[in-house]
Amino acid sequence: MKAKLCGIVWRGFILFFLLALPQTVLSQDIFPIVSTEWLAANLNHPRLVMIDIRKVEDYREGHIPGAISAYYGMWAFSESAQHTEYPPEDELFDAIGDLGIGKDSLVVIICKTYVCFYQVMAPRVLTTLQYVGLKNISILDGGQEAWVREKRPLSTETVTPKKTIYEGTLNKTLHVGKDYVASRLGKARFVDVREPEWYRGERRQEFVKKTGHIPGAVNLPASEAYTELGTFKRKEELASMVAQIVGTDKSMEIITYCDAGRCCPTWAFIMSRVLGYENVKLYDGSFEEWTQDASMPISR
Repeated sequence: MKAKLCGIVWRGFILFFLLALPQTVLSQDIFPIVSTEWLAANLNHPRLVMIDIRKVEDYREGHIPGAISAYYGMWAFSESAQHTEYPPEDELFDAIGDLGIGKDSLVVIICKTYVCFYQVMAPRVLTTLQYVGLKNISILDGGQEAWVREKRPLSTETVTPKKTIYEGTLNKTLHVGKDYVASRLGKARFVDVREPEWYRGERRQEFVKKTGHIPGAVNLPASEAYTELGTFKRKEELASMVAQIVGTDKSMEIITYCDAGRCCPTWAFIMSRVLGYENVKLYDGSFEEWTQDASMPISR
């Protein structure tokens, strides 16, 4: 009983802290994961920009009041050689300006979260926004489902943002290409975020030419970062999983990858933004690109 009471008090303190801090939030300071309570208390924050990355038809049926429709397809460009690439630089900068996002905006990403297919979209979009130089970016924990589950208000009014001109600088340090990955074999810690069957080489996507994984990679599926309700697992659980599978040295070089770059941002985001690992990169071309080159080694 005493332990339960302490837990309640502790959660209450955390909630109070989360709700109180935004009143003094700095220009480059927002929690990497925000709760529905935080968002509800800050819907009128002058620098808040909520982007709803669900399908447009889902947005029209009901969205968090004030959220702007910015469907996932805006952020994931597909070409013949790769399935998930960044849009061209000029289109990306124009899109951010059209959404009214500036360098000091506090951006909260809202998505579906009831299955992993949708859960990984928010970290992918967050990574894209990091790529163009934004820093004040967060993900709504539990997404649209958590908001609805708690019977919070919804709107069907389409929000038209006040357009601006975004002038940022591309941050290319978070992403690595195939040649760099090949040069780090046996040196960096590679994290394969696909499901175990794909990691072990028992299954593969149609667009991936071979089964298996990059030599030396450990397996930490993106789906393991979430609860059954689509919220992120507690920080202690995430830290424990990473410590057991990846290691506890927060200065080591870590490179995450998946099949096509869609899922690998999940653990890259968690390790770097939530757990404090200092040298995390993601291989955007991932196993799709790796297997297109017959000279690249593969383990099964």
